[in-house]
Amino acid sequence: MWGCSSGESGKFIAEGRERIGSMAMWSRAVIVALLSCALLFPSLLMAAEEDQPKDFEYFQIWVSQDGETHIAECKMKGFNYTAYSSLPQYLRSDFGGEPVKFVLTELPVGLAQPLHNTPIVQFVATLSGSWYIETTDGTRRNLKKGQLLFQDNTANSPADKSPQHYSGTHGDKPCHQLIIQLSRPPQVDNPCPF
Repeated sequence: MWGCSSGESGKFIAEGRERIGSMAMWSRAVIVALLSCALLFPSLLMAAEEDQPKDFEYFQIWVSQDGETHIAECKMKGFNYTAYSSLPQYLRSDFGGEPVKFVLTELPVGLAQPLHNTPIVQFVATLSGSWYIETTDGTRRNLKKGQLLFQDNTANSPADKSPQHYSGTHGDKPCHQLIIQLSRPPQVDNPCPF
């Protein structure tokens, strides 16, 4: 039969508490050391230039000072290598403004919008279908599923005139988009800002 005297059980409990206490102290010391390194050396968390994702492509409608619009093909940079939901991955969350609104939209087949400004600085992610943008310099680009566009050609742009573009659906299917509007001010002469 298992058993021990009250003196033995008291000794066993005291030793257990001592071990647990020293493990908790050790755990706290490790956490403090890791946080200190992250605060003192944040560059350790920034992915080196050669370690940045190579093919994170996005397009941009950018504005020149004269108010003309242009299309740039860009590669996203400035990622941090850090844990997000679990294990480390490449993250970028700073785009010079806070998200203001998320919009889901369906562009109908045959949509052809006249010259217009973007309502606010925004990213447009194509979820399905295809659509086009055409800038005032005459450049046209079809955007398909999985492609991302950044645009800041708003009516309150600091350009000399209101920077506008054409857009519409491409093909025989509607186009679904996710739009992320930002509180970032519009800029001129700044292609590929990210």
